[in-house]
This record gives sequence, C-alpha cells and structure tokens, in this order.
Amino acid sequence: MTRIHWHKKTKDAKGQQKLKRRAMLNLAAHSFSTVGYKQTSMDDIAAALAVTKPALYYYAKNKEDILMQCARISLERVELCFTSAQEVQGNGLDRIRVFFRVYANMVVSEFGSALMREARRNLTGENQKNLRQTLIDGQNFLESIIAEGIKDGSIRDCDSKRLAHVLFSAFNQMPIWYNPKGPLNPESIADEMLELIIHGVGAKNT
Repeated sequence: MTRIHWHKKTKDAKGQQKLKRRAMLNLAAHSFSTVGYKQTSMDDIAAALAVTKPALYYYAKNKEDILMQCARISLERVELCFTSAQEVQGNGLDRIRVFFRVYANMVVSEFGSALMREARRNLTGENQKNLRQTLIDGQNFLESIIAEGIKDGSIRDCDSKRLAHVLFSAFNQMPIWYNPKGPLNPESIADEMLELIIHGVGAKNT
C-alpha cells in the first residue's frame, strides 16, 4: 500500500488538508479491502493514522462518508476506462479490449476493491442511489460499445445487455481471487479473460 502520511508538513494549508484527507482515504481503502468495512471502525482508522478520532470528523461525517469518498475515487478511475475506450482508433471489439485492460487495473486496486465489494454492499440511502446510477451509466456505456461492435462486424450479433453483464460480472470478481504477487499483471489477465469470453472454451473441432 502506498502511504501518504497524515503528519507530513506542507507550507500550504489547503495542501495540508488535501494530504490528510488522502491519507485517511488511503488507510481506509486498505482496511476496507483487506479487513472489511463492517470490521473497520473509526477508532481503527484513527489509531492507524496516530490521530484522535475527533480529528477524522473534519474530513468525514462518519464511516459511511469515508466509504463514499473512497468510492468516488474509484469511480473517477472508471471514467478513465471510458475515456481510454473512446480514444481508441479501432472497432468495437478493440474498444472493449482497451476498456477492460484499464478496468482490470482499477478493480484490483485497494480503492477498486473498496468500491466493488464494500461500497456496493454497505452504502445506504442517497449514497447507494448515486452509486447505483453511476454503475448503470457504466453498463449503458459498455452496451453502446458492444452495439458499435455488432454494427461494424467485430462482434457477432448478440444481446448487448447480456454480454455487458457477463463481462462486468467476470471482471468485478477479480478483487476476490487476484494475486498481485502472481506471474501475470492485471492487463495480461484481462487479455486472457477476454480471449476466453470472445472465443469460448470449446475446441475448434467441436
């Protein structure tokens, strides 16, 4: 985990606040993704940062607010997936490959894990509503790329919604089983997963 230290001094007051907020979120994302949201308390976060619990309330209303802030960072990274796919000079299938190579890197990060596992399970009320809408927007975006691929002939005629569900379902499970010390990086795993989905598992002569 890359740490940003709470007690690091800067000459700029706003910069100092930004560093402290990011230190809190980095620590929280690490704890949420490794220990679990419900198993992590505000006291745990404060103790790990070597600050008092009241100091955290300057940067967050409560633990759920911290989780939502972590989710926002992840969702900003999802936007990068959209941008990367849109910038591809290729067909629909090429765009899907690029999208999920970037997405795989995001989803196995501590912030990505906090979003995919903890935020989806534990956010409530407006936070859950806002998160769900953002995820729906992502689903719609992927469906539009699939539709482009069907139109340009790079993807066979299929139900774009169903294929989008299959792709997201597969990649959203990566935080559960991905081993950062393993032989393959997230992009290579993304390529392998897409090959399996694109070409199936049946032998050529079956």
